[in-house]
Amino acid sequence: MKIAIVGDGKVGFALACQLNQEGHDVTIIENKQKVLEDTVNRLDIIGVLGNGASVDVLVEAGVKECELLIAVTSQDEINIICCMLAKKLGTKNTIARIRNPEYVAGLNMMKEDLGLSMQINPEMAAALEIVRSLRFSSTIKATSFAKGRVELTEIKIREGSPLIGKNLMKISSRYKSNVLFCVVQRGSQIIIPDGQTIIQENDKVSLTGSMRELEQFFKEIKLLKDKKVEEVMIVGGGRISFYLIRLLLHLGIEVKVVEMNKDVCLQLVEKFPSITVIHGDGTDHELLRSENLEDMDGFIALTDNDEENVIISMFASSLGVQNVLPKVNRVSLGFLLEKLGLENAITPKNITANQICQYVRAMQNSVGSNIESLIKIVDDQVEVLEFRVRKNCKFIGVPLKDLTFKKEMLVAYITRRGKPQIAQGDSYVEIGDTLILISKIAGLRDINDVLA
Repeated sequence: MKIAIVGDGKVGFALACQLNQEGHDVTIIENKQKVLEDTVNRLDIIGVLGNGASVDVLVEAGVKECELLIAVTSQDEINIICCMLAKKLGTKNTIARIRNPEYVAGLNMMKEDLGLSMQINPEMAAALEIVRSLRFSSTIKATSFAKGRVELTEIKIREGSPLIGKNLMKISSRYKSNVLFCVVQRGSQIIIPDGQTIIQENDKVSLTGSMRELEQFFKEIKLLKDKKVEEVMIVGGGRISFYLIRLLLHLGIEVKVVEMNKDVCLQLVEKFPSITVIHGDGTDHELLRSENLEDMDGFIALTDNDEENVIISMFASSLGVQNVLPKVNRVSLGFLLEKLGLENAITPKNITANQICQYVRAMQNSVGSNIESLIKIVDDQVEVLEFRVRKNCKFIGVPLKDLTFKKEMLVAYITRRGKPQIAQGDSYVEIGDTLILISKIAGLRDINDVLA
């Protein structure tokens, strides 16, 4: 698919990487020469220097032949203009990143008039991800999949875990859980497990299941406390906090915000009279302690500084706060976070890129591919795919135990009428079902490709 991206910032670069990896023909438009040169040198894509809101630049970038234009500059107004012009020039679909809360409602009303196929709000998406993650703890990395019907989680097997030395068949029998172990990462080795796979200390294990089933399983293996989230502290009062506070209040959770900027404090108090706002430095450990940090059910670090977020999150974790979530934009800090037991960090640019890539895959699906959705896990080494079962599927009605699938893959779920069920030997697919598959083989794009 021919795709143009306007804006080569954090989100633009993350998008270009992901879409280029998936084999799309990507052109990126950026008005800073050095930034553009760095991206073009690192990725096999075309770069066009100039303002994406200029007709001449858009024509030079070939948007007339593009099936999709994605505008992700730092300015909402530029993104809207880019999309309007691209649509007039003949681009079939356009996506704009819109960050200003004041624009969101109006744009929903004028979406068609502006020629927008989709608008994406990174801060709102990050806030929703944080609310989901608060259901787990800092040591559990969580992602939703298949339109939110299935959760994908990753845990590290630490010393003392009751899972060590047991095979998956015994674990399933012991805990009577309806969760599925789908990947085991052991050092550099990636294992798609079966019932005889034995869990070892320091393994990284990916599990899937519903939110409720995973919560119950993690409580049984002592990874989660049986305690409801009632009070949360947020450090930083930016845009993500604005959306997050609204969501937390709607869930009946008490909110305390620490913010250095006095004007921002006043805005928060005016907008959300029921929350507690502290004007002070969120990196001051004594201040956090005086505001009863250790009694909080959740702590979220949302300053503009990655290092500060990591340090204060470490402090909150050392005081025993179970749900600690730092916002981290630099992916290179992932290794450090894992060492510190803060696997469940929030990276807004990746959340945004993943949502847009899912839309791109849905576009492909509408023109013949069977893929409903696809995400990559375990450092992009494993794909989780959701296939739609159509008439061309060669194994409709055939029990899975009678089929021979390619190696290095696992049939995880069959979703029928919106309800996912773990795939068993007697399970079979019908037209209209979706099949969720875990695969080490990259590039599977048709449901029949799963057969040996």
